[in-house]
Amino acid sequence: MTDRNPWKTLSSKTVYQNPWIRVREDAVIRPDGTDGIYGIIESRDSVVVAVLNDNNQIYLIRSFNYPVSTWSWGLPGGGGDDEEPEVAAKRELAEETGITAATWTFLGKTRVSSGLMTERMAIFLAQDLTFGDRIEADDKDLISEGRFFSFEEIDDMIKRGKIDDTQTVTGLYLAQRQVGY
Repeated sequence: MTDRNPWKTLSSKTVYQNPWIRVREDAVIRPDGTDGIYGIIESRDSVVVAVLNDNNQIYLIRSFNYPVSTWSWGLPGGGGDDEEPEVAAKRELAEETGITAATWTFLGKTRVSSGLMTERMAIFLAQDLTFGDRIEADDKDLISEGRFFSFEEIDDMIKRGKIDDTQTVTGLYLAQRQVGY
């Protein structure tokens, strides 16, 4: 097995850009030798936070997801805004929930969608909680509610499709492993 890149990039151009993403189109020679194009979404890295209370329950928020036009439950998180991941996680948690935490555990870093995007996601576990008011943020109207769920309830929500976001499922998996559920 080799580690060399089997693709050859001939050229790259930006086909769309806004403050959050850049879509790049590369002219390539595929591993089979044929010419083609490959579209790549470049975006800033993100963070997601599994908030664990003293009853071994996880805090989820119900938010509206514009791209799929639906409300769903998920972990708090968002864009890293070019901050250190733990700084971004603390900011996102306070903005979206009003919760602050005294104990932070880094659970890992994953790629959001390695076949399509450059974004990496840092996952944290937040414990020893203090509750306050949500900070006014750009997405304040997209979050309808938040509450704690047991791991059993979360497993059922995933099975029923009430939680179907890969970032949330990944964060929940890593949190469950960390706490030994």
